[in-house]
Amino acid sequence: YHHSAMVANLAEAAAEAVGGDGLMCRVAAYYHDVGKLVVPLMFKENQLNMGNPHDSLAPEESAQIIRRHVPDGVKMLEKANMPAEMIGIIAQHHGNGLVGYFYHKAKENGAVEESDFRYPAKNPQTKEAGILMLADVVEAAVRANNAATAPDLKEQIAKLVYMRYDDGSL
Repeated sequence: YHHSAMVANLAEAAAEAVGGDGLMCRVAAYYHDVGKLVVPLMFKENQLNMGNPHDSLAPEESAQIIRRHVPDGVKMLEKANMPAEMIGIIAQHHGNGLVGYFYHKAKENGAVEESDFRYPAKNPQTKEAGILMLADVVEAAVRANNAATAPDLKEQIAKLVYMRYDDGSL
C-alpha cells in the first residue's frame, strides 16, 4: 500500500507539471500492482519476517512470477469493469522492460534468452503511462537504495530515467 500511495503522489505531481492527467495517474498508481495479490508473498514488499521464496527457485521461474503481476492485474481490473484508459496505463507500467535482477542472475549460470526476462506488454503509449513507469521505478529504487543526500537522489533518478530511455521504453 505504501509503495502505491507514494507512486500516486509522484505520478500526480509529475503529470500536472507536464500537462498530463494528474488524477488518472494517481488512480492508476493506486491500482498498478493489484496483480501482485495473486501471489503476494513472491514480492519483496510483502516478505516481512520470512525468507525470500525466490531463493529456492530458478531465476527464469522467478522472473515469470514477477512478470505475471501485470497481466494478472489487467484481468482483475477488467473483471471489475475499471475504465479501459486506466487499464491501458497499468498494462504498460513496465512496458517490455527487463526483470534485470533475475536476468543477470540467470546469466551467471550460462546463456539465456533476454526475451524470457522481459515484461509481456507494450511500452508506454501515453504520457500518463510513461509517468507511471518512471514514478514506479523511482519510488522503489530510491526506497531500496536509501540515497542519503540530494545529489545522490538526483544522480540515482537521472540514471533510472536514462536507463528507461536507452532501453527504448520511453
